[in-house]
Amino acid sequence: MQIGEKGTQVAPGFDDPLGLLAACHERIAGHCAALTRLAAHVRAHGGDREAREAASRIYHYFAQAGRLHHQDEEQDLVPLVARHDDTVLSANAARLMAEHRVLERAYAPLEALLGALPAGPCELPIEPYVGLMRAHMAIENAWLFPRARELLKPQEIAALGRAMAARRGVKVPGL
Repeated sequence: MQIGEKGTQVAPGFDDPLGLLAACHERIAGHCAALTRLAAHVRAHGGDREAREAASRIYHYFAQAGRLHHQDEEQDLVPLVARHDDTVLSANAARLMAEHRVLERAYAPLEALLGALPAGPCELPIEPYVGLMRAHMAIENAWLFPRARELLKPQEIAALGRAMAARRGVKVPGL
């Protein structure tokens, strides 16, 4: 983690891809909290301007950054980790990646509503998505990312960072 202006913390960069994935989890957790607040607001006030703006921010985050995050894990992190002879890690990583499909199915009805929030009061089906996402991230944070840090060699971590940057169309000098 770098320190920015006036002592503020700056998110990790592509040179620390595991830190970047963990920081993304913090942002996802923030959006899950925003979903909870949005659901209460829409239940009471409907899809007013404030709700539509919040829904749009959440929708776009999950449509872009959320999908990229899952691709980072599925296409790059887990295959790198799987190269190491750790049967327990491989089995648990495969289970976590399968949870991505469960999360996608749980998010689908919510995504449709966020993309076109009704004007009147309604129920946003934030559960089971929010609960599943929080549990999923907790396991990855507590287990997958630390184990990957232990196993991956510096050149593998650099390759992970390059792949994540390339997925986003970012060129990182020296990486």
